[in-house]
Amino acid sequence: MITNAAITIFNGRTDKGERRIKYFPTVIRGVSYQEAKGSVIGSNGVWGENVNYKIRIPLVGSDVQGKRLYIPCLKYAKLEEIKATAYWTIKKGDLIVRGEDVDGAFPLYEDELTAYAKEQGLDLIHVAEYADNTLGGSLYTRHWRIGGK
Repeated sequence: MITNAAITIFNGRTDKGERRIKYFPTVIRGVSYQEAKGSVIGSNGVWGENVNYKIRIPLVGSDVQGKRLYIPCLKYAKLEEIKATAYWTIKKGDLIVRGEDVDGAFPLYEDELTAYAKEQGLDLIHVAEYADNTLGGSLYTRHWRIGGK
């Protein structure tokens, strides 16, 4: 597990003109990042790689780019594109890379983001699950948990 790591979460928003999803980046520093690699064998006898990621973003102690505020994904989806840049969210299907090297013209569509990650040698993590654990417990144990593949 890597503590005090930096990630970039790419929040997807539907581009109504293109009818495609555009991804907007937000850099978050001070997160816990865990990567578990393994292999699986399919029913047809073919081996495959299985990589799972666990990311925890603490409510206290993390540094979010531009002091953006977290907003639930349903509220984020209703915001106009200009207003949405002041916020970040987590939802299934969003994309994450470890690190904060996001030079380039953003927002990007998924194929462009995939090409960018490959070009930079970054693993592109697809958010498969998440939990908002910011309401209970001590202030210093509150966090957002993300599981990805």
